[in-house]
Amino acid sequence: MFVFFVRSRRAFFLFILAATLVLYLLSKWTPRRSNYKNILYDACIQARLEDFASDAANMNAIFNHEPIHYGELASLPFTGNGYLGISLSAQSHLQLISDTNAPFISTGYSPIIQISSNIWEGSSATILHMNHGLVRRVQCFKISETRSAYVTHLLYAHRRRPSLIIQEISIVNPSEQTLDLDIRLPKQILNNDFKQLEKEDYEIDSSNEKFTITTNQISLRKHNSILFVIITSKISFNSHVKPDSQDKHVILTVSKFSPPLHDDNLRNATYLKQWQNTLQKQAKDELTEVLGIKPKNLLKEHTDTWSSIWESGFSISHSLAPSVMNGDAINRTIYYVLSATRSPLYNSKLDETKRLEYNQSLFQIDQCYESHSTLVGDRLWRAPGDDLAVSQLSILWHSTLSKKGCFTLMKSGVNGMLQSMLLSIGGIRFRNHHLEMNLDPKELHRDMFFRLIHFGKEYYINISITVGQDNRAVIDVSINNDNTQTYACDAGCLDSYTKLSTKPVRFPVKMTNPSTAILYITEDLEYMKQLKETLHVKEVEIAPPHAHDILALHRHGHKLGGLPVIFWIALAFLIVIFHLFLLKIVLNEMGFFKHTTIIHPRPRIL
Repeated sequence: MFVFFVRSRRAFFLFILAATLVLYLLSKWTPRRSNYKNILYDACIQARLEDFASDAANMNAIFNHEPIHYGELASLPFTGNGYLGISLSAQSHLQLISDTNAPFISTGYSPIIQISSNIWEGSSATILHMNHGLVRRVQCFKISETRSAYVTHLLYAHRRRPSLIIQEISIVNPSEQTLDLDIRLPKQILNNDFKQLEKEDYEIDSSNEKFTITTNQISLRKHNSILFVIITSKISFNSHVKPDSQDKHVILTVSKFSPPLHDDNLRNATYLKQWQNTLQKQAKDELTEVLGIKPKNLLKEHTDTWSSIWESGFSISHSLAPSVMNGDAINRTIYYVLSATRSPLYNSKLDETKRLEYNQSLFQIDQCYESHSTLVGDRLWRAPGDDLAVSQLSILWHSTLSKKGCFTLMKSGVNGMLQSMLLSIGGIRFRNHHLEMNLDPKELHRDMFFRLIHFGKEYYINISITVGQDNRAVIDVSINNDNTQTYACDAGCLDSYTKLSTKPVRFPVKMTNPSTAILYITEDLEYMKQLKETLHVKEVEIAPPHAHDILALHRHGHKLGGLPVIFWIALAFLIVIFHLFLLKIVLNEMGFFKHTTIIHPRPRIL
């Protein structure tokens, strides 16, 4: 009995050992299933861009392949929050925005991580995600004919935390080979105007992350200088990414800078040290607060703020006419200007007195905007090629709007700046107790929509202009609250006024002599009755329909109507051939062509 038990136990252990060995060998021989979806290299970039296709279709995002493809709108991948700004490019450096009316101040420092490969074939594209205030770059690397790895960069200057810039990098290698990459870490360019005062490693007790903190001085004009502190993450990148794996990195950069300080004061060591300590403490406190928040929550906080800013906006129907500006170019310019404008109303640390002051200026719209539509100003819509050009574009817009009556409105920051730009695009101006839209009826060839224009402290106006099937433009107006007493009338105000509601009210576009605004809106009924008596127009008529060839040019890219050009060429060719054939028949009947019958002699039989 004992011998049988021993033999049974030995057989049992041998069986377990054999089963373990078989399972181990099977796990080795069975092909490994990748945790990450593999995409062919040729389709890799397009697959990454498809996630943002709907935003691009709605003119809220712009794609640029590298090198740029034919038909793409070349756009600088810039992000900013009115305090800091930077582009996702190798040539860009961190920009300090000390004043909306002054050029950016380049720090010579770039926190951007650059990734490339000398081994694998690569391709890339950038995404300017305007409605979320984000910049992305996607890179794909060809590992084999059937497998590719990809890198996604995300960069943004945080909208609610003006001293914070965040870069997120994700590297995915679904292949069965190690991905070898070349990593270029942040760098600093020194020049005669730049002086590094201190540099040290910095580590927060509550975090295992390591940082580098530098204190610098930049010389400005008029014997002034700016002190600035930069704290950025110390990243130890692994340039060899294992098969079927993913690496993720979050690079934080916090920067604080002083106002312009006179060089004579900075020669005082005590004064200089006080400013250094103040800026370093502010930057460290900001970093400590940020480290207590998850990256996904920081991103949501940022995108929610941009979404709130973009609640007001403008859209225009797409035109195929040559050299005509479309919605993506308009939104891009607005985005760049907003990125260079501060947003104090979204700053949680702003005291209530200041917040009330900014809120009041947001609704002091009177006399803005006192000129023709800015859509006709080519310089205002030029595409910037670098950070300096963004600065110049922003200064031009601020100067233009300030001199056209929008100075007080723009004091509220990014919200007032957006409202001012929308008013200027529509030729909309506030005069005393009413709003009026001054657009030329002859130029209304395309559909336009003005979304949530501030009207008083509680209400928003929506205005749409639509070109109908009869080639005439009409205006639809609505307000976001049915409880308001708001009235509107069309050009000349000769027809009876109409009370506005959330349901759009339609007005025809009219022409008057002398010319007046095409739309008037007011909250004061008595004022509107008086306004009618003060316009003094001689003639009022509904604007004539637009010429068909002009509308066809916008809608189809040519003046030949909705059918493609090749159709008309083919039709003309067929008509010419038919008439030539008909002419030949007529001439033949008239005897112009004489046919002779060839008579073959009969062979002689011998």
